Amino acid sequence: MPKAPTPLLKAVEGNLQRRPADPLEAAPGAEVAKWARGDVTLQEAKGYTAEELHAVAQQGYTLFLNGKIQDAQVVFEGLVAIDPRNDYYYRALGVVYHRRGDAERAIRQFTNALKVDPRSAAAYVNRAEVHISRRDFENAMQDLEGALKVARAEDPIGRKARALRTLLLRKRLR
Repeated sequence: MPKAPTPLLKAVEGNLQRRPADPLEAAPGAEVAKWARGDVTLQEAKGYTAEELHAVAQQGYTLFLNGKIQDAQVVFEGLVAIDPRNDYYYRALGVVYHRRGDAERAIRQFTNALKVDPRSAAAYVNRAEVHISRRDFENAMQDLEGALKVARAEDPIGRKARALRTLLLRKRLR
């Protein structure tokens, strides 16, 4: 008896059915070789659109919000494998790991996000939050300073970085 499709597959099923031919099927040797050399991402090799991956990411986020943390982890680990050039996937995976209590893996994912986009204020703030949860206030302050250097003053993430920084400064004064 075939397994019923998961909610994730149902959600993106329509988009995937309308996809053009798979480049890996058309010329498997050439595309696999490019992917193996790191010249293209799996997203590019398979021809996934940004919209398709966004739909999958939305499902991962919904799973996370609904407390299905393990399922969200699987989704975001897959997205990182498919498109390792997207900092959001690393940040989402870092949040998942942090929720699961794995601070080291969370920090690594936020660091990966910063390697992809060194101007990601969100990655700095996310990593600072993990440091704060570990009572590592020195590294948290460094990350908050990094966030403030790249965030625009009016952005919510910039306001959050300033607020956390203020709280840490007050804690130091006590």
